[in-house]
Formats: sequence, C-alpha cells, structure tokens
Amino acid sequence: MSALCWRRPRLPKAALSTAPAIPPPAHAGNARKVSVAQVLVYELRVRDAMSKPPVTAKPSDSLRTIQQLMKQHKISGLPIQSGAEVLGIVSIEDIINALDLGHINDNAEKWMARNVVSVRDHFSLVRAVAEFERRGFGRFPVVDSADRLVGILTRGDITNCLMHHLEKRAEEALAHEAALVAARATDEEGQRVVIRAQVRTGDYDSAGKISQRLRQVLRDRGIDPDVRRRAAIVAYEAETNIIIHTLGGEITVAIDPDKAVIDAIDTGPGIEDINQAMQEGWSTAGRLPRELGFGAGMGLPNMKRCSDVFEIKSGTNGQTHLHSEIFLRKATGKL
Repeated sequence: MSALCWRRPRLPKAALSTAPAIPPPAHAGNARKVSVAQVLVYELRVRDAMSKPPVTAKPSDSLRTIQQLMKQHKISGLPIQSGAEVLGIVSIEDIINALDLGHINDNAEKWMARNVVSVRDHFSLVRAVAEFERRGFGRFPVVDSADRLVGILTRGDITNCLMHHLEKRAEEALAHEAALVAARATDEEGQRVVIRAQVRTGDYDSAGKISQRLRQVLRDRGIDPDVRRRAAIVAYEAETNIIIHTLGGEITVAIDPDKAVIDAIDTGPGIEDINQAMQEGWSTAGRLPRELGFGAGMGLPNMKRCSDVFEIKSGTNGQTHLHSEIFLRKATGKL
C-alpha cells in the first residue's frame, strides 16, 4: 500500500466546501499571533485524531451489507479488506450509484475503487491537513509502520480532535488559575458556602443561575474541572426540573471542603412513578418547554449519572425531594 490518500471522489469540487474548516498553519516570518490551534496541528499526530478501529468489509460482501454498515456506524466510506491487505474503497457515492442502477446486491469488489492510498499514523496533523487541501479527498485510511490498517482519518476527525484538545487546554488553564486562587485563600476553603434560592414554575429565563454560582465557587477552590461540570449539571437539571414540572420550590447547595450537597424540594404535584421517571427520554413536559429546548426526559438520569450519591423521594403530600452529593477533589494545577 503506498503512502498518502484516498481516491478522488466523483463529486463536484464545490461540494467539498462544506467540510469542517481547519486552521491554516502559521508561516515563517509572519508576525501575526500564532493561535493554540495552529500549534496543535504541528504537535498532534494522525493517530491522535483518527477513528479507530476502522470499519471494514470483505470483497464478497454485498453493497447492501456495506450500506447497513455505513448507516450503523454513521460513516460515508469504508475500506474493503482481505486478510491484512486493503484491496479497495467503497464510498456512499458508490452505494447511491448502485441503487440508481439496480445493483445494490452486487459484491463490493465490482464497485470498489482500487487505487487505495493512505497516510501514516505518525504523520503530523499539519501534514494531513496539507494532503486534504492538496488532493481534495474526504478521508484517508491510516496505516502503521508495518502497513497494517489501524484507522480512518476525515476532516471532521481533525476538527473534533482540535476542539477536544483546545477544551482540555482551556480547562487546564482555568484549573491552574483556580489552584493559584485557592492557594492564596486556604483559610476560606474550610468554610461552608451555602447557596439557597427560590425557584418559580415557568421561570425559564432564570434557569442556570444557581448552576453558574456553584461552578464559580468550585473554580475558586481549585476543584477538578470534571467535578465542577458534574456538579453544575446536577444543579442545572434540578432547577429546570422545578421550573418545568412543579408548582415551584427551593434549591439549597451546601459546599463543604469534601463535597457539594444539592437538595431540591418542590411543592408538588409529585412524581407518580419514580422508576418510569428515571427512564431516559420519558417526560411529562408540555409543548412550551419543548419548544424552548427543555423537557427532553434526560434531567433525572443526568442527575443520577453525575452524582456520587443520588436519592429521590416523592411523598403522598405531593412534594418531591431530590438529594445529590458530589465528592470534591482538587485539580493538579499542571499545564
């Protein structure tokens, strides 16, 4: 298998403009500021961004079977492999053409493109970006030093990889800053902070304020970013749950050195079947909250998933009490 690329698609060139934008590399002698994304495309490797393991098919597989594989894995092309050797490529365009001509049950080897080229897993992303731009392809198979197929690289994979690492860098920077603030205020860390707020039914404009305040306190104390996110999700879901489904209530957030405790108590009407309410996607939300983007039926499952301790009680008086505990741990403070 030769190095570099996937066959040229038969789509018009204009169709390629919808591909995710990749930040251009910095040029020597250019005095403009170099972004973090531009640095990352030099530092990261193809192996960091590729989708793995690769989804493949056999030459004897029908195009119908390959169509189902593409649908199942949400991909638009896959290698045709015999043993360790990649023989060709079948794309979604091939599937569409076969459908139009009534040959969807043909074997893959009759339709696959055979001039398969690849990128190496140790290539830098900036080199991969250059290959995408130079050749105009939508994806490359990825091989290791022994020419074994180890993944597939698309433009979207590169974009997703960059976004993930940019978010990670941002979170690490915030954690470092928070750790410095926490180090200057160690005497405050041992103090309990209590956030208490009344929540009104239908008050969608206020949704998220308790969550934001909680996250700020945890950030100032140098708490790990993942823990902050989990705590914020629980507080937000508890607040919106009262806004959407109840007659109003109160949320209390108690932040101690070792844990954050969130209690949400509403005034009714209560939950008839807690087990059913805990199922993902089940919701009693009406038309208005759904139109506003609320009420997807994920609130209670998300709260349970993000909590270290989670309890829900709905009594005969109509009140529901949600109790969540998130154990806190400090960030490392390392960049």
